[in-house]
Amino acid sequence: MTALQTSTDAAIGETRQVLVRDGAPIALHVTRWSDAGRRALWGETYLARVRSIDRRRRGAFVDLGVGEGFVRLDTQGRVNGEALAEGLTVSAHVVREAARGKAPVLQIASRGGEGAPRCTGRHESDNDLDAAGAAPPEVRERIDEIVEAALSPTASIPGGGMLTIQPTAALVAIDVDAGARAGSSNAEHFARELNLAAAAAAMRELRLRNLGGIIAIDFVSQRDRSVREAIAAALKAAAADDPWGVAIAPMSRFGVVELSRGQLRAPLHERLLDADGRPTPETVALRALRAMEREARPARGREVVARLAPEVAAWLESDIIDWRPALQARIGPRWRIIAEVGAPRERVDVEAV
Repeated sequence: MTALQTSTDAAIGETRQVLVRDGAPIALHVTRWSDAGRRALWGETYLARVRSIDRRRRGAFVDLGVGEGFVRLDTQGRVNGEALAEGLTVSAHVVREAARGKAPVLQIASRGGEGAPRCTGRHESDNDLDAAGAAPPEVRERIDEIVEAALSPTASIPGGGMLTIQPTAALVAIDVDAGARAGSSNAEHFARELNLAAAAAAMRELRLRNLGGIIAIDFVSQRDRSVREAIAAALKAAAADDPWGVAIAPMSRFGVVELSRGQLRAPLHERLLDADGRPTPETVALRALRAMEREARPARGREVVARLAPEVAAWLESDIIDWRPALQARIGPRWRIIAEVGAPRERVDVEAV
């Protein structure tokens, strides 16, 4: 297996880390300053208090101090052979972040503890990101491109063709389309080559986008059973080193493969986009701060002006994160932000004047 290469960029407001194999990104991890004290992250440990027991859902809801988490109970309504009671204080690990409107899932490590619910520890990978620095301009630009592509509803298939990736509340649907792909004049051979390439591309995109749960991939239909089995085998090979765990069912006679993939971290689109698919004001604001750094670099003392949509400027003015000292440390006090009425949210207009 080819060794992984890691690129990390600690920008103002967020740190992004990309894993690359053979020139192609396969995993992306984003942490934001705004996460602290606002959301429970995978791998964190919390001192939590049991708020309620829900026997119909076979679980318990616990107060984390940053919202509510869910603890699964066994068929007897217990955890590790012991019953939970409302008001009980426990130490628990986050084993799945909040996703698809569902609360984060926790696993109880021990009982007891004193004080208010709070985070008591983080995963070492997140601690490592805290020590990262700003990446060189060319690396930051490449990470920008990777993130943008990972938020697109489509992805290219090596050799030609396209995947359309649609997360829904119930599952993730992926459609395989040949597009303008060139290849054999034999329809079965052409479909086989397309599907094998699409299998590897689909698994890479699932990991890159942090997509899990039930996934249905609609391949180009194949008549030959051995070919259908080869496509399922290609999926398994592509998922062999996936740290989230993947279970793959045989391809149906309609060309659909169903699989399940663990959901540990929140999907990328839920972190960076609104429900309507547009970048959140925070996402655009952090993009603007990076653009201000970029424009200031060759500007030689000139003022850097960012013209942003009012909702994006308002997010910055709200001081959800302490970005001003960080920006001043990087480019000095020579910057100004203007809320431009009528500007679309996605637009980032930055120039040195």
